Amino acid sequence: MPPISPAPVEFIFLGTGTSGSLPYIDCITSPRKDEPCRTCLSTLKRDGRRNIRRNTSGVLKMSAQDGREVTIVIDVGKTFQAASLEWFPKFGLRRIDAVLLTHGHADAMNGLDDLRAWTLYGLIQAHVDIYLSQETFEAVQRCFPYLVSHQFASGGGDVSALNWHIINDKVPFEINDTGIQVIPFAVHHGFKHASAAFVTQVQLPTISTPSDAHGENNPDSASSALAQLSPYGSKYSLEKLEPYPQPFHSFGFKIADHLIYISDVSHVPDDVWPLIVQPPKNSSTAIVPVCVLDCLQIKPHNSHMSVAQSLATARRIGAQRTYLTGFCHEATHEEFVTITSVVGGAVQRPSSLSKKEARALATIEPGNPVWVRPAYDGLRVVINPDRTVNDGTKYSILR
Repeated sequence: MPPISPAPVEFIFLGTGTSGSLPYIDCITSPRKDEPCRTCLSTLKRDGRRNIRRNTSGVLKMSAQDGREVTIVIDVGKTFQAASLEWFPKFGLRRIDAVLLTHGHADAMNGLDDLRAWTLYGLIQAHVDIYLSQETFEAVQRCFPYLVSHQFASGGGDVSALNWHIINDKVPFEINDTGIQVIPFAVHHGFKHASAAFVTQVQLPTISTPSDAHGENNPDSASSALAQLSPYGSKYSLEKLEPYPQPFHSFGFKIADHLIYISDVSHVPDDVWPLIVQPPKNSSTAIVPVCVLDCLQIKPHNSHMSVAQSLATARRIGAQRTYLTGFCHEATHEEFVTITSVVGGAVQRPSSLSKKEARALATIEPGNPVWVRPAYDGLRVVINPDRTVNDGTKYSILR
């Protein structure tokens, strides 16, 4: 049998917006005329299409070791169903071989319920494999108990058929038997101000307490029943909780030698950097071709990177190309194009810059030119077998 020719790797952005997605309802219905939101209002016109941003998500299409096509989705948030209806037909996508979850927030996992469209009656596939941390799995247990155990399903009982795979920080794993290796690594995504055990406990009084034969509350019966409902059982007490706030962790992923994906991050811990910048095997290049990196806005934020932080991180990672994602409405897509092109070495007259562009550039530390651009929903990035990258946009050839 002749050897299988290497195939291009495709990464498609299903969503590039923050948790609330864009546009914001407040902005497009606001009666205020003195300070209109340029970003959100632009989405009402054809030329503002790239400012429509669903929850951050992406899909990777690549070949398994035996040559078959593999589709890997990263995060399925609140807008996943709408994104899949728009982009799956356009890019010839159908089956989902794996879903990688970064963390347990709604904008990353609420679309798990929508995966029933793939598995119901086996219309597309019998099940979907979900790869996630133990902490994220426990968040799923709390929010969607019927997805973890079908005995909790109600109504018609038609729920997604999901196979759960717990993955661990910096421990490589393989997507089924594809030969595709993924390394998850934990980064900070802001802070958590209470443990899941504490949240479970403070909610307990809202559940009806069983009564004994005399009609009085029975604490022992209540504790037993509630322990069954909680994924933590009854072993936690308020005295045993760790001091808070603590870092809230989100997974980034290094997928084969092709992609580094860090979508929800406020800080990259020191012990993660050696993994990120480790040269790929069998390659003369210094790093993977493509990095997808969080960038919420110009101003600093406690759970996401600002534009200055993102660009400093992009310089340190040193990927051939870095695409920013996870934007709010502070600046438009075109303003981010201008900001990142200047960082890449383009010359812009100060008089041609908008106030937001000038303000953003003033926050960025000097450094070597780096190729960075804002992604947008529906952008397809192709990594060729020779490790060159193309995205089909007008700035694809810019350096």
